Amino acid sequence: MFPSLRRATIVVMTLSIIPLIVSNFSASNVFGQDESETYIYLVDSEPFGIPYYKWTESWWNWLVSIPSSSNPALDMDGQECQKGMHYKYPVFFLAGTLNGTASRDCTVPSDVSIFFPATTSYCYNTVVVNRTEDQLRACASLQKSNTNTKVIIDGSDLNTFAYDITNARVLSNLFGIEVPNDNILGISAQNVSGITAGDWVFLKPNVFSPGIHKVSFAGNLNETLSDVSYSLNITGSGK
Repeated sequence: MFPSLRRATIVVMTLSIIPLIVSNFSASNVFGQDESETYIYLVDSEPFGIPYYKWTESWWNWLVSIPSSSNPALDMDGQECQKGMHYKYPVFFLAGTLNGTASRDCTVPSDVSIFFPATTSYCYNTVVVNRTEDQLRACASLQKSNTNTKVIIDGSDLNTFAYDITNARVLSNLFGIEVPNDNILGISAQNVSGITAGDWVFLKPNVFSPGIHKVSFAGNLNETLSDVSYSLNITGSGK
């Protein structure tokens, strides 16, 4: 529909958290059938006093600001998972892949929220392509994940615990990103503006007690596949 409009698509899809023997996460006592709001910020909320859609903008700014050479979306084993985490707010971002599979180990404090998209895309203008805000919004709105997108926490599909990931879709306002050299968008260093849409999960702090938890997410957005598994080492409080 917009042949000259650049679109970046980062897919962070089926989230599976599979417990190890030492896992301290239990679907039965964490995600009760009607208790998802206790552990997950809903899309109409304002986590830490900030509108939900603003967090999706922050996530994209975080990811794009990191050079490709050390970008978490291109990281295969998790050594870059904490890249760019400054903890101005107690929120930890997880990334998927640009297109493919990855298995990552990552250490995360227990007293921070964990925020990630099951799927997301960013429709943006560049120095040579300029569309109206309405055109960008229409572009972002067209980017939708397929029905196989899932979020699974410690072996439990989040969709079965009163949280439908396909209804957790958020459309941002127009926002800008300062794109560095060697970036995942594949463009020259510049300031771009665009709109993002995606299906997001925002876990509240202390959902996981300290220990090892496995998280995987996989899915398909516009024939771009991402399949990622995380082994999360949840530590005590503190960064």
